Amino acid sequence: METMNLDEVSKVLKITKATARNRLSQGLPMPPSFKVGRNRLFLTSEFYLWMAQQVKPINNTQQQ
Repeated sequence: METMNLDEVSKVLKITKATARNRLSQGLPMPPSFKVGRNRLFLTSEFYLWMAQQVKPINNTQQQ
């Protein structure tokens, strides 16, 4: 099982580590994670699955 730490996740999401911590503490959308001691870890497979689910399809029903 491969994991990513908060620093690695922050870099991929292009947000600061502090922003990631704030989002987690405020219950805002973030990938599923768990704590081991004082470290927050993310399963790599779950992280990328969460990322794929965040993509919203473009609405092509509008006619010009």
